[in-house]
Amino acid sequence: MSVLGIGLDLCPIDRMKQAVERHGDRFLRRVFTEQEQAYAKDASGGMAQSLAARFAAKEAASKSIGAPKGIGWHDVEVVPARKGIEGPRLILRGRAQEVADARGIKTILVSLTHAGGVAAAVAVAVA
Repeated sequence: MSVLGIGLDLCPIDRMKQAVERHGDRFLRRVFTEQEQAYAKDASGGMAQSLAARFAAKEAASKSIGAPKGIGWHDVEVVPARKGIEGPRLILRGRAQEVADARGIKTILVSLTHAGGVAAAVAVAVA
């Protein structure tokens, strides 16, 4: 397994909460898939915390493949972990998948965390 790129991103949880309060469903639909929204609404740590972690993961994934222009928010989807089976994973679509294919990226490993009012994600693109 060869590492082809690494991305890291942070997102303040309060910033995400304010964005949702200010822009509501329009913001949610633009940035998050239906599955990401559904998961966040039932997340034990709260919706804003879950969304902030997913936002950070999308940004980290984009950075791990070189942050090419044209990647849309729905081109990277964060699939939740299955406790005891696997950690969170990413589904690439559209421009993100095109760039990953062109660079020989087979998968992007992702780790999410949150503490002290901040959500963070690291993404590692591997061949």
